[in-house]
Amino acid sequence: MHLDKSTLLYIFVIPLTNSGGYDMNFSHLASNLRNKIAKFSGILSIQLDKTAGRFIKEAVYGILASQSVMLTEIGRQLESKVRLKKIEERFSRQLNKAQIWQNVHQQILSLAKSRINKDTLLILDLGDIHKPYAEKMEYLAKVRDGSSLEGNIVDGYWTNQVIAAEPGSNELTPLYSALYSQESPDFRSENEEIKGAIDFVSKQTGNQGVWVIAVGATGIKYMSP
Repeated sequence: MHLDKSTLLYIFVIPLTNSGGYDMNFSHLASNLRNKIAKFSGILSIQLDKTAGRFIKEAVYGILASQSVMLTEIGRQLESKVRLKKIEERFSRQLNKAQIWQNVHQQILSLAKSRINKDTLLILDLGDIHKPYAEKMEYLAKVRDGSSLEGNIVDGYWTNQVIAAEPGSNELTPLYSALYSQESPDFRSENEEIKGAIDFVSKQTGNQGVWVIAVGATGIKYMSP
């Protein structure tokens, strides 16, 4: 979620009071943030059904509040009287809706495309999420643990991410994020995953920008298309 400079100033620079202390108007701040989260979630939920829209709103808030993407941790932030197990089950049902991923990415790119011009760097990064202790997660694949010096082969998933950046600026704009596994029945190839990310972003941004690809992708045969 992109926050403009005035919002960041409001959040992080609390005005001094006449007495020399800080005016900790947390209730007003919390209300302001909730309104922004609701507005942002509403944009992400365009064209989705009511239950999916509710899930996105709760997920955005829960991720920000818990600093976690674990469904149980997100659910705890809702402070609901409903049992946590039931909340987790409801979240899982929503995540099974294939249209959520597509819709969220389209809306993110719709918000971001005005920030993309012919000189904007579109940085595609190949990564992984390692799950060395997981036993029951679906379609666990073998990945190289990039966070360790040894680069051990562990269970996990591969990721594609695209961010936009202007030359000379430290501001980043997230555009695309996908997780995949070569063990999944709908997996075709790493080449197709990379080309799919490039095609999806390029279509939504009108083929603007300059693509920057991580070293790990130099052998991929997609330069011509």
